[in-house]
Amino acid sequence: MANFTTTQVEKLEMVLGYNAPIASVVHSQLSTNFPQVVYDRALVILDDLDAINAKLKEAMDTSYVTESRSTKLSYAQHVRHLKSEGSRLLRELAHILCVAVEYNPYSINLPKVYW
Repeated sequence: MANFTTTQVEKLEMVLGYNAPIASVVHSQLSTNFPQVVYDRALVILDDLDAINAKLKEAMDTSYVTESRSTKLSYAQHVRHLKSEGSRLLRELAHILCVAVEYNPYSINLPKVYW
């Protein structure tokens, strides 16, 4: 069994979209003992989410590039893929920790067409 440190609990709360005053139940849940495999997977997911955030930032910095060395680039597809993977990892994290996702910054809001 393993426990998250206070810093790790705060990062988990932030990643899952919780505010400090509202998250007392979530804070208690995240402060309990977890099996070692859940603890290890949660830390890997946090690292993966950090990597996705870095890639999204990089994609925003290079979004003006549409072609490179005769290769067409699709900024929208790349960002959609990163956000989809971030959303999947966030849902997995919430599931293994038995909490809900309060806010998902990776959700893809596509415009709805009604015709």
